[in-house]
Amino acid sequence: MCISSLVHAQSEMYEICPIKNSEEIPSAILYQQDGIEIDLKDYIGDRKAVLVFYRGGWCPYCMRHLSALQEAKDEIEALDYEIIAITPDDFMRLDTSIKKGKEIDYKLFSDKDINAISAFGIGWKINDELYAKYKDKYNMDVEWWSGSKHHVLPVPAVFVVSEGKINYQHVDPKYSKRLSTNVLLSFLKSSND
Repeated sequence: MCISSLVHAQSEMYEICPIKNSEEIPSAILYQQDGIEIDLKDYIGDRKAVLVFYRGGWCPYCMRHLSALQEAKDEIEALDYEIIAITPDDFMRLDTSIKKGKEIDYKLFSDKDINAISAFGIGWKINDELYAKYKDKYNMDVEWWSGSKHHVLPVPAVFVVSEGKINYQHVDPKYSKRLSTNVLLSFLKSSND
C-alpha cells in the first residue's frame, strides 16, 4: 500500500511506496564519511540493524531524533541491533549531523545519489517553489547539502532489519513526527523474546 500526502505548506501531492515488512533489504550504494562506497545489503548481511532515514544535518527534527537514538544506543546495542542512519547529505557534510546530534557515535551514511532512498520507496522530490522557500526563507540549500541537483528528500523513516529482511517499519510523511525510542525499544525487546 502506498501513502499519498500533502507536502507541508504546499498544495502539491506526492506519493511514496515504502518497502514492506518481510521483504529483503535492497542493494544500495552509500558513502561512508571518508567517501568510500559500501553496499548497504552487503554491509548489513544477516545482522540486526535499525535503519534510520533522515532529511539532513540542517533539519532540527532529524537532529533531535538522532540524539534520542544516541541516548538509547546502549539499550539498542544490548539487544544486538546496530543503528545506521542514512541521509541525502553529501558524505563531506556528515560531520554536521555528528556535531549537531550531540556527538553521535553510530554509523552515518551518505545517500547523496538517492540509491537507498529510492530503493526503500521513501523519496519525494521538492518542487521549485518549495526549493526556493527553503533556500531563501530558511537559508537551507538542498543542492549544497547533497552536492546534487536531484532535489529529493526521504520521508523520515525507521526500518528494523534482521536476517536481511524488514521486520518493522515506521514511515510518516509528517516530517515532525518521529518514532519514539520507547516504541522502538518495545518492538526490539518483543522481537528478541
